[in-house]
Amino acid sequence: NTDSKTQTPITDISIRLLSNEEGVRDAVESADIIATTTNTCTPLFRGDWPKPGCHINGVGSYTPHMREVDDALVNRCEVLIDTKEALDVGDLSCLKREGGEIPSNLIGLIGDALVGNIQLGTQRDDNNNGAECTFFKSVGTAIQDVVSAHLTVENATKKKIGVTVEM
Repeated sequence: NTDSKTQTPITDISIRLLSNEEGVRDAVESADIIATTTNTCTPLFRGDWPKPGCHINGVGSYTPHMREVDDALVNRCEVLIDTKEALDVGDLSCLKREGGEIPSNLIGLIGDALVGNIQLGTQRDDNNNGAECTFFKSVGTAIQDVVSAHLTVENATKKKIGVTVEM
């Protein structure tokens, strides 16, 4: 419900500066879900910090030189991507194999997961050891932008908010 009278404000927010390594480590080690949304070229935290079972959404980096997470984290995770182009970003550089071989922890595309063709959390090796975490890497696609813009305009029109700009 978007009625401001029925919304409960979020009041228990804490902010950790990246320069406070101990604070960042505490936050990462206790998180069930981590979202990285920066344009950094340096991983934000060590890949061994997230606890087993943690899920990470990486949506900030989008070039070969940008990295929000390190190889250690990617290698601990089952990896799901939005498009094959996501394999070209720095975060996933450790998944590149000669000859185009697909690493076993790259599960597939989000579209396949959404229609039930693949499932996160099921990857096992010969010793029944599974990936410790899951990681969704999104670099964005034009259709996501178009659909988001359409839904935003549609919602604003229904609520009679916003301004129409002639172009």
